[in-house]
Amino acid sequence: MREDVYIKIAYWYHTLGMTQDEIAKRLSFTRQKVNQIINSLVDLGIVNISIQGYERDNIELECQLEDRFGLKQAVIATDYGERDTVLYKVANVAAQYLNDTIRQGDVIGVSWGRTLSEVVNQMVYHKRSDCRVVQLMGAQNIEQKVEKSDEIARNLANKLDCPSNMLYAPVVVEHEMTKQMLMKERSIRASFELMRKCNVAVIGVGELTERSTMCTRGHITKEDIGVLRAAGFVGDIAMNPIRADGSWDSCPLTDRLLNASMEVLKNINNVILVACGDSKIDAIHAAMQTGCIDILITDETTARKVLYKNTEE
Repeated sequence: MREDVYIKIAYWYHTLGMTQDEIAKRLSFTRQKVNQIINSLVDLGIVNISIQGYERDNIELECQLEDRFGLKQAVIATDYGERDTVLYKVANVAAQYLNDTIRQGDVIGVSWGRTLSEVVNQMVYHKRSDCRVVQLMGAQNIEQKVEKSDEIARNLANKLDCPSNMLYAPVVVEHEMTKQMLMKERSIRASFELMRKCNVAVIGVGELTERSTMCTRGHITKEDIGVLRAAGFVGDIAMNPIRADGSWDSCPLTDRLLNASMEVLKNINNVILVACGDSKIDAIHAAMQTGCIDILITDETTARKVLYKNTEE
């Protein structure tokens, strides 16, 4: 067959948007023959497919992360400009992802932090009145109001025009007995029941150091940090301490936490981790080992450091 016929088919199909049936009728070909020709256009060098909006390296990097950590999806924001604006770029990509993926009837759990707050701020208003939003952890007594889990949950519910369920309890208590007493309250039990019904969770990650938000905001003490680090814990997700290998058993803090446990997170179908920055590399890498994370949204530099962490050490 003449090459100009292949070129004409390519033009009709890719430029004019003609269907395979229309092309087949025009040339008196079968639809199967047209399909075979269209499928051969790239191999013949007649058509060169490029995907706008994505850098090739990022697609490869996303696939490498997905394969390495068993993720459903990795979404990477391209690095450009100043590093101090990366959080906002990652938040923008995460906001677009949530805008596109949240569906009517979803029960969405959220944790806390500056990144998640920015994600919700950048989301557009979508009427999803059949959704429910629930805090995955108790309230935080911090000055930055927008970083608190209850404020993030309330803001997300407003963006979706749906109800929110507040967990009116501190995220960390001083004594195990206090948690046991609080868990007898009907409203608190209702929040924990709703957490178990979540099919989407949007969470951040924290590092376990004396400079971490957990410690500087007074949720846990420097002594707590010392005990956790001595036991091998390097980070937390939704305030659950995790070790570098992703394990979380025998944590001395667990019985004082009012939050969605690691077991609850592991049973949520779509756990979305949004995180970036050099200080979070160890914690993100540990989170990837837990088996709880389904979708990772981060930036290119952070992604590469997480992917190659073990090989660089």
